[in-house]
Amino acid sequence: MTVTAPVAVAPSRLVAPLTADPPRPDARGRRLPALDLLRFVAALGVAIFHLAAVAGTGGVHIWGRPAEEVFGWFYRIAAYGWVGVPFFFMISGFVICMTAWGRTPEQYLVSRFVRLFPALWVCATITTLVTMAYPRVFTPVPFRALAANLFLLEDPLGTPRIDDVYWTLWLELKFYLLFLAVVWIGVTYRNVVAFCLLWSVSSVLAAEIGQPWLDTLVMRENSHYFIAGVAFYLIHRCGPRLELWLLIGLSWALAMHYYEGNPWQAGHGMSYTPSSVVVTVCFGILALLALHRLDWIRWRPLAVLGTATYPFYLLHYVVGFALIHFVRQHTTIGPVPLLALALVVLTGAAILVNRRVEQPIAGRLRAAFARRR
Repeated sequence: MTVTAPVAVAPSRLVAPLTADPPRPDARGRRLPALDLLRFVAALGVAIFHLAAVAGTGGVHIWGRPAEEVFGWFYRIAAYGWVGVPFFFMISGFVICMTAWGRTPEQYLVSRFVRLFPALWVCATITTLVTMAYPRVFTPVPFRALAANLFLLEDPLGTPRIDDVYWTLWLELKFYLLFLAVVWIGVTYRNVVAFCLLWSVSSVLAAEIGQPWLDTLVMRENSHYFIAGVAFYLIHRCGPRLELWLLIGLSWALAMHYYEGNPWQAGHGMSYTPSSVVVTVCFGILALLALHRLDWIRWRPLAVLGTATYPFYLLHYVVGFALIHFVRQHTTIGPVPLLALALVVLTGAAILVNRRVEQPIAGRLRAAFARRR
């Protein structure tokens, strides 16, 4: 087998992680359906960005010609779908803090492992089989690279990724490990605020120190999104407080600084003004969630979308590219209906993966860890 070689350029900073647990009951014992909705909308935006904008660039256009010609004005909208990335990171900070509250370090680590890996194993297998059966868009990775991907070791070991979106999982895993320090000493308001403050200061100093190892540790170009999400959860749980709004304000200021390095915008001459507005709107939406202004969203089917968002994210890129390329080669369906069809198929596949495979595997793992305890 040959090394993965995507025929469409996919900047590695344009996909976001979705490995946080589906929203659980909050401090008042209620579920947060709004988080399910926000997660899926963000995932949908990233998927449209890849399938309608990124997929039209590179050596082979899966649409047959450049995306600007295929989608016209819609391309200008789809090209900003990458803003789902910071939104995902903020949601992750919110949810991880929520799910870690009251857990022991062992319980926390088990919950992270069970949430992260079963879906990864299933979707990595599906993606590999798709590349083997239809290598015209992507080619399979070597077996050793596949083994590394199954345990999220591809980036630290420098092996090819099965799917370019997997880079975000490594950042997510590092966030889990950093937050483990809080769980270890006890998840309290004071400890979480201290953690956010220390991480913020370390991220700012890392820019001045200029040491690669420190950048790798604190993730200075993305840490502010996680920190903002954690602070928003503290507001949701404990009420608005000045120190939390200051943390969020600092995170927003850092976001305004770092997102300008987005390679997609830099490489395609896209205006930064819409990005500034949309990133700010993402902060505003989470502020509404934190202040319980979205508690009116209670539609139960949103839980289905929330639990399927992570598999959807893992499948949408390589499998989505292959699906569109295959259908376009064998039918005359138009690009807009084909894009809609691909999104529906990917959503249905993600729901099936979650219900029929991921949840049973996760349940058995939880039972095995419980028996060991």
